[in-house]
Amino acid sequence: MTTRKGVSSGRAASASRRKRPRTFSLSEDVVQVLENYKRQRKADSLTAAFEQIVRDWKQAHLGEQFTAYYDSLTSEEVKEEAEWGKFSVSQM
Repeated sequence: MTTRKGVSSGRAASASRRKRPRTFSLSEDVVQVLENYKRQRKADSLTAAFEQIVRDWKQAHLGEQFTAYYDSLTSEEVKEEAEWGKFSVSQM
């Protein structure tokens, strides 16, 4: 649904889709990497390429956080997590 100002009021207009103009000064080698990435991924623009790189980084960072969390658990905590997992599956 679109409002009078042309702004979508549905989920499609979530905060992650809104753009905030920013200006960056990048070295030529970084620009070349972005342009290569854009071409390889067939991204619509350098902005889209940059956004995908950031999303990929966030996903990798999130995976690292999960790994660190589970690596920090004691044997007893791992056992308890497994029991909760079995219980939740049984409730589906």
